[in-house]
Amino acid sequence: MNFRSFAARAGLIACGRLGDGLTSDFRPGKCNVMPYRHAYWYLVALFPLVGLAFWPTYFAIFSTSPAALHAHAAAGTLWIAILAVQSWMIHHGRREFHRQTGIASLGVFPIFVAASAAVVVLMARQFAGKLSPVAVAYGPRLGLGSIGLTIGFVYCYWQGLRQRRKVHPHSRYMLATVVFLLPPIFVRLLRFVPLLDIRGAQDLWKLALNIQLANILVAVFVFILAWRAGKHGRPFVEAGTVILVDDILLQAVGVKASWQGFFALLASIPLPAAALAAGAAGIIVAYCGWLAGKRATPRAETAPA
Repeated sequence: MNFRSFAARAGLIACGRLGDGLTSDFRPGKCNVMPYRHAYWYLVALFPLVGLAFWPTYFAIFSTSPAALHAHAAAGTLWIAILAVQSWMIHHGRREFHRQTGIASLGVFPIFVAASAAVVVLMARQFAGKLSPVAVAYGPRLGLGSIGLTIGFVYCYWQGLRQRRKVHPHSRYMLATVVFLLPPIFVRLLRFVPLLDIRGAQDLWKLALNIQLANILVAVFVFILAWRAGKHGRPFVEAGTVILVDDILLQAVGVKASWQGFFALLASIPLPAAALAAGAAGIIVAYCGWLAGKRATPRAETAPA
Protein backbone atom coordinates (compact mmCIF):
# COMPACT_ATOMS: atom_id res chain seq x y z
CA MET A 1 0.00 0.00 0.00
CA ASN A 2 1.53 3.34 -1.01
CA PHE A 3 1.59 6.37 1.25
CA ARG A 4 -1.27 8.19 -0.49
CA SER A 5 -3.57 5.18 -0.22
CA PHE A 6 -2.60 4.79 3.43
CA ALA A 7 -3.36 8.47 4.06
CA ALA A 8 -6.78 8.04 2.50
CA ARG A 9 -7.54 5.14 4.80
CA ALA A 10 -6.28 7.16 7.75
CA GLY A 11 -8.78 9.82 6.75
CA LEU A 12 -11.50 7.16 6.93
CA ILE A 13 -10.56 6.33 10.47
CA ALA A 14 -10.86 10.00 11.38
CA CYS A 15 -14.42 10.30 10.09
CA GLY A 16 -15.93 6.86 10.62
CA ARG A 17 -15.13 3.46 12.08
CA LEU A 18 -14.05 0.61 9.85
CA GLY A 19 -16.48 -2.29 9.86
CA ASP A 20 -19.51 -0.26 10.95
CA GLY A 21 -21.42 -0.69 7.70
CA LEU A 22 -19.85 2.29 5.93
CA THR A 23 -18.85 2.57 2.31
CA SER A 24 -16.06 5.06 1.73
CA ASP A 25 -14.35 7.04 -0.98
CA PHE A 26 -10.64 6.22 -0.67
CA ARG A 27 -9.43 8.97 -2.99
CA PRO A 28 -6.62 10.97 -1.34
CA GLY A 29 -7.89 13.89 0.68
CA LYS A 30 -11.50 12.65 0.57
CA CYS A 31 -13.56 11.66 3.58
CA ASN A 32 -16.86 10.77 1.94
CA VAL A 33 -18.16 8.07 4.24
CA MET A 34 -21.42 6.61 2.95
CA PRO A 35 -23.40 4.97 5.76
CA TYR A 36 -25.81 2.04 5.43
CA ARG A 37 -24.27 0.29 2.46
CA HIS A 38 -26.98 -2.42 2.59
CA ALA A 39 -29.93 -0.08 3.12
CA TYR A 40 -31.39 -0.85 -0.31
CA TRP A 41 -31.94 -4.48 0.67
CA TYR A 42 -34.00 -3.47 3.68
CA LEU A 43 -36.00 -1.03 1.57
CA VAL A 44 -36.71 -3.69 -1.06
CA ALA A 45 -37.80 -6.06 1.73
CA LEU A 46 -40.60 -3.62 2.55
CA PHE A 47 -42.43 -4.42 -0.68
CA PRO A 48 -43.58 -7.95 0.26
CA LEU A 49 -44.44 -6.68 3.74
CA VAL A 50 -46.61 -3.96 2.21
CA GLY A 51 -48.34 -6.54 0.03
CA LEU A 52 -49.03 -8.78 3.00
CA ALA A 53 -50.16 -5.93 5.26
CA PHE A 54 -52.50 -4.21 2.82
CA TRP A 55 -53.84 -7.23 0.96
CA PRO A 56 -57.28 -7.51 2.62
CA THR A 57 -57.96 -3.77 2.93
CA TYR A 58 -56.55 -2.57 -0.40
CA PHE A 59 -55.14 -5.04 -2.91
CA ALA A 60 -58.01 -7.54 -2.56
CA ILE A 61 -60.50 -4.76 -3.34
CA PHE A 62 -58.25 -2.82 -5.70
CA SER A 63 -60.89 -2.18 -8.38
CA THR A 64 -63.32 -0.60 -5.91
CA SER A 65 -60.80 1.49 -3.96
CA PRO A 66 -60.97 5.30 -4.31
CA ALA A 67 -58.54 7.08 -6.62
CA ALA A 68 -56.98 8.89 -3.65
CA LEU A 69 -55.90 5.54 -2.17
CA HIS A 70 -54.40 4.51 -5.51
CA ALA A 71 -52.44 7.77 -5.68
CA HIS A 72 -51.26 7.39 -2.11
CA ALA A 73 -50.18 3.78 -2.64
CA ALA A 74 -48.42 4.59 -5.92
CA ALA A 75 -46.56 7.57 -4.48
CA GLY A 76 -45.52 5.63 -1.37
CA THR A 77 -44.29 2.73 -3.50
CA LEU A 78 -42.34 5.07 -5.78
CA TRP A 79 -40.82 6.77 -2.76
CA ILE A 80 -39.44 3.55 -1.33
CA ALA A 81 -38.21 2.53 -4.79
CA ILE A 82 -36.43 5.86 -5.29
CA LEU A 83 -34.61 5.56 -1.97
CA ALA A 84 -33.65 1.96 -2.69
CA VAL A 85 -32.27 2.88 -6.12
CA GLN A 86 -30.43 5.88 -4.71
CA SER A 87 -28.89 3.76 -1.98
CA TRP A 88 -27.70 1.15 -4.47
CA MET A 89 -26.30 3.75 -6.85
CA ILE A 90 -24.30 5.75 -4.33
CA HIS A 91 -22.73 2.58 -2.93
CA HIS A 92 -21.80 1.36 -6.39
CA GLY A 93 -20.16 4.56 -7.57
CA ARG A 94 -23.07 5.79 -9.71
CA ARG A 95 -23.08 9.31 -8.31
CA GLU A 96 -24.64 11.01 -11.32
CA PHE A 97 -27.52 8.54 -11.45
CA HIS A 98 -27.90 8.99 -7.71
CA ARG A 99 -28.38 12.73 -8.26
CA GLN A 100 -30.82 12.23 -11.12
CA THR A 101 -32.93 9.82 -9.11
CA GLY A 102 -32.90 12.29 -6.26
CA ILE A 103 -34.31 14.95 -8.57
CA ALA A 104 -37.19 12.56 -9.35
CA SER A 105 -38.08 12.64 -5.66
CA LEU A 106 -38.90 16.34 -6.06
CA GLY A 107 -41.83 15.29 -8.24
CA VAL A 108 -43.00 12.34 -6.16
CA PHE A 109 -42.88 14.22 -2.86
CA PRO A 110 -45.73 16.71 -3.50
CA ILE A 111 -47.84 13.92 -5.01
CA PHE A 112 -47.45 11.86 -1.85
CA VAL A 113 -48.33 14.86 0.35
CA ALA A 114 -51.35 15.66 -1.84
CA ALA A 115 -52.57 12.06 -1.73
CA SER A 116 -52.07 11.93 2.05
CA ALA A 117 -54.31 14.98 2.48
CA ALA A 118 -56.96 13.44 0.23
CA VAL A 119 -56.88 10.22 2.25
CA VAL A 120 -57.44 12.16 5.48
CA VAL A 121 -60.51 13.81 3.92
CA LEU A 122 -61.74 10.37 2.85
CA MET A 123 -61.34 9.14 6.41
CA ALA A 124 -63.30 12.16 7.65
CA ARG A 125 -66.11 11.36 5.21
CA GLN A 126 -66.25 7.76 6.37
CA PHE A 127 -66.43 8.95 9.98
CA ALA A 128 -69.07 11.61 9.33
CA GLY A 129 -71.16 9.19 7.27
CA LYS A 130 -70.70 6.35 9.76
CA LEU A 131 -69.75 4.08 6.86
CA SER A 132 -68.08 1.40 8.99
CA PRO A 133 -67.59 0.46 12.66
CA VAL A 134 -63.85 1.11 12.33
CA ALA A 135 -64.46 4.58 10.87
CA VAL A 136 -66.85 5.46 13.68
CA ALA A 137 -64.65 4.15 16.48
CA TYR A 138 -61.22 5.11 15.16
CA GLY A 139 -61.64 7.57 12.27
CA PRO A 140 -60.68 10.74 14.19
CA ARG A 141 -57.72 9.04 15.86
CA LEU A 142 -56.41 7.52 12.64
CA GLY A 143 -56.89 10.82 10.83
CA LEU A 144 -54.91 12.72 13.46
CA GLY A 145 -52.22 10.05 13.38
CA SER A 146 -51.97 10.29 9.60
CA ILE A 147 -51.56 14.06 9.78
CA GLY A 148 -48.74 13.66 12.31
CA LEU A 149 -46.95 11.04 10.21
CA THR A 150 -47.21 13.24 7.13
CA ILE A 151 -45.75 16.21 9.00
CA GLY A 152 -42.81 14.07 10.13
CA PHE A 153 -42.30 12.83 6.57
CA VAL A 154 -42.31 16.39 5.22
CA TYR A 155 -39.89 17.62 7.87
CA CYS A 156 -37.34 14.86 7.26
CA TYR A 157 -37.44 15.36 3.50
CA TRP A 158 -36.94 19.10 3.91
CA GLN A 159 -33.95 18.42 6.14
CA GLY A 160 -32.62 15.85 3.69
CA LEU A 161 -32.71 18.42 0.89
CA ARG A 162 -31.34 21.21 3.04
CA GLN A 163 -28.37 19.09 4.15
CA ARG A 164 -27.84 17.14 0.96
CA ARG A 165 -24.20 18.20 0.76
CA LYS A 166 -23.45 16.56 4.10
CA VAL A 167 -23.23 12.79 3.95
CA HIS A 168 -24.41 11.77 7.39
CA PRO A 169 -27.43 14.02 7.98
CA HIS A 170 -28.57 13.78 4.35
CA SER A 171 -28.53 10.00 4.20
CA ARG A 172 -30.19 9.59 7.59
CA TYR A 173 -32.90 12.19 7.06
CA MET A 174 -33.78 10.61 3.71
CA LEU A 175 -33.96 7.14 5.25
CA ALA A 176 -35.96 8.60 8.15
CA THR A 177 -38.75 9.57 5.73
CA VAL A 178 -39.51 5.84 5.41
CA VAL A 179 -39.96 5.62 9.17
CA PHE A 180 -43.30 7.42 8.82
CA LEU A 181 -44.55 4.78 6.38
CA LEU A 182 -43.93 1.96 8.85
CA PRO A 183 -46.66 2.37 11.53
CA PRO A 184 -49.59 1.67 9.13
CA ILE A 185 -47.71 -1.40 7.87
CA PHE A 186 -46.96 -2.70 11.35
CA VAL A 187 -50.53 -2.14 12.57
CA ARG A 188 -51.85 -4.38 9.81
CA LEU A 189 -49.15 -7.02 10.27
CA LEU A 190 -50.03 -7.36 13.96
CA ARG A 191 -53.27 -9.04 12.96
CA PHE A 192 -51.18 -12.15 12.31
CA VAL A 193 -50.11 -12.20 15.95
CA PRO A 194 -52.27 -14.51 18.10
CA LEU A 195 -54.59 -12.63 20.45
CA LEU A 196 -54.15 -9.41 18.46
CA ASP A 197 -56.16 -10.41 15.40
CA ILE A 198 -59.44 -8.58 14.78
CA ARG A 199 -62.20 -10.89 13.56
CA GLY A 200 -65.26 -8.75 14.19
CA ALA A 201 -66.79 -5.80 16.00
CA GLN A 202 -66.18 -7.53 19.33
CA ASP A 203 -62.42 -7.26 18.72
CA LEU A 204 -62.29 -3.60 17.66
CA TRP A 205 -60.83 -2.61 21.04
CA LYS A 206 -57.65 -4.41 19.98
CA LEU A 207 -57.00 -1.88 17.22
CA ALA A 208 -56.07 0.80 19.78
CA LEU A 209 -53.59 -1.65 21.31
CA ASN A 210 -52.19 -2.57 17.90
CA ILE A 211 -51.70 1.09 17.01
CA GLN A 212 -49.76 1.72 20.19
CA LEU A 213 -47.67 -1.43 19.78
CA ALA A 214 -46.86 -0.53 16.16
CA ASN A 215 -45.76 2.98 17.10
CA ILE A 216 -43.68 1.72 20.01
CA LEU A 217 -41.99 -0.91 17.84
CA VAL A 218 -41.14 1.67 15.18
CA ALA A 219 -39.89 4.17 17.77
CA VAL A 220 -37.68 1.56 19.47
CA PHE A 221 -36.25 0.51 16.11
CA VAL A 222 -35.50 4.12 15.16
CA PHE A 223 -33.93 4.94 18.53
CA ILE A 224 -31.67 1.90 18.15
CA LEU A 225 -30.57 3.27 14.79
CA ALA A 226 -29.90 6.62 16.46
CA TRP A 227 -27.87 4.96 19.21
CA ARG A 228 -25.80 3.02 16.68
CA ALA A 229 -25.20 6.19 14.67
CA GLY A 230 -23.59 7.93 17.65
CA LYS A 231 -23.04 11.62 17.08
CA HIS A 232 -24.82 11.36 13.71
CA GLY A 233 -28.03 9.97 15.19
CA ARG A 234 -30.03 13.20 15.45
CA PRO A 235 -32.25 12.52 12.38
CA PHE A 236 -33.42 9.24 13.86
CA VAL A 237 -33.88 10.76 17.32
CA GLU A 238 -36.14 13.39 15.79
CA ALA A 239 -38.06 10.82 13.74
CA GLY A 240 -38.58 8.55 16.75
CA THR A 241 -39.71 11.48 18.88
CA VAL A 242 -42.28 12.49 16.26
CA ILE A 243 -43.61 8.92 16.22
CA LEU A 244 -44.04 8.89 20.01
CA VAL A 245 -45.60 12.38 20.16
CA ASP A 246 -47.94 11.41 17.34
CA ASP A 247 -48.99 8.30 19.24
CA ILE A 248 -49.66 10.28 22.41
CA LEU A 249 -51.74 12.87 20.55
CA LEU A 250 -53.58 10.17 18.65
CA GLN A 251 -54.64 8.42 21.85
CA ALA A 252 -55.20 11.53 24.01
CA VAL A 253 -56.53 14.18 21.60
CA GLY A 254 -58.04 11.88 19.00
CA VAL A 255 -60.79 10.79 21.40
CA LYS A 256 -61.79 14.33 22.39
CA ALA A 257 -65.23 15.51 21.27
CA SER A 258 -63.74 18.80 20.07
CA TRP A 259 -61.34 17.03 17.72
CA GLN A 260 -64.01 14.65 16.51
CA GLY A 261 -66.26 17.59 15.68
CA PHE A 262 -63.48 19.34 13.79
CA PHE A 263 -62.54 16.13 12.00
CA ALA A 264 -66.13 15.70 10.83
CA LEU A 265 -65.95 19.19 9.30
CA LEU A 266 -63.04 18.05 7.11
CA ALA A 267 -65.51 15.81 5.29
CA SER A 268 -66.95 18.89 3.57
CA ILE A 269 -63.65 19.76 1.87
CA PRO A 270 -63.62 18.77 -1.82
CA LEU A 271 -60.96 16.14 -2.47
CA PRO A 272 -59.37 18.07 -5.37
CA ALA A 273 -59.08 21.19 -3.19
CA ALA A 274 -57.43 19.26 -0.35
CA ALA A 275 -55.03 17.55 -2.73
CA LEU A 276 -54.12 20.76 -4.57
CA ALA A 277 -53.53 22.71 -1.36
CA ALA A 278 -51.36 19.98 0.15
CA GLY A 279 -49.53 19.42 -3.13
CA ALA A 280 -48.77 23.14 -3.40
CA ALA A 281 -47.47 23.12 0.16
CA GLY A 282 -45.29 20.14 -0.75
CA ILE A 283 -43.85 21.99 -3.73
CA ILE A 284 -43.04 24.99 -1.54
CA VAL A 285 -41.33 22.81 1.08
CA ALA A 286 -39.27 21.01 -1.56
CA TYR A 287 -38.31 24.29 -3.23
CA CYS A 288 -37.26 25.85 0.08
CA GLY A 289 -35.24 22.78 1.02
CA TRP A 290 -33.54 22.73 -2.35
CA LEU A 291 -32.62 26.41 -2.14
CA ALA A 292 -31.35 26.01 1.42
CA GLY A 293 -29.14 23.15 0.26
CA LYS A 294 -27.73 25.21 -2.61
CA ARG A 295 -26.88 28.08 -0.28
CA ALA A 296 -25.15 25.80 2.20
CA THR A 297 -21.38 26.15 2.25
CA PRO A 298 -19.78 22.76 1.53
CA ARG A 299 -17.57 21.39 4.31
CA ALA A 300 -14.90 18.75 4.31
CA GLU A 301 -17.60 16.08 4.57
CA THR A 302 -19.65 16.39 1.41
CA ALA A 303 -22.12 14.30 -0.51
CA PRO A 304 -23.60 14.57 -4.00
CA ALA A 305 -26.33 17.22 -4.28
